[in-house]
Amino acid sequence: MPVTGPKQKLVTMTVTGGFAGVNQKVVLRGDGSVLAEDKGDPVVRRTSAVQFTELRTLLGDPALDDVPEFTINTGAADLFQYALQFDGRTVMTDRSADQPALDRLIDALGEWLPGH
Repeated sequence: MPVTGPKQKLVTMTVTGGFAGVNQKVVLRGDGSVLAEDKGDPVVRRTSAVQFTELRTLLGDPALDDVPEFTINTGAADLFQYALQFDGRTVMTDRSADQPALDRLIDALGEWLPGH
């Protein structure tokens, strides 16, 4: 995927739910900047070249193609819900299903969420 600049969103992850009512978002942009929001309060940070390469590698994992668009355990309570938009698709999960490629991406993006 060619990188065009700060307006290009490579991936957006929104985390909601949980007992405390979390509502956080992280956006990795084409210039290596990361926009993180916690209930609407934005902070922009910059990845290092190594971090940007790692995130791009995780996004390029072919195993992500096999991840279902919706894996939510409707019987579970107080789980966080993750909505990821990348490669023209949206994936929603509460991480109750075993999806290693998606979990690695969520973990890496989670490092950029406010409070980490």
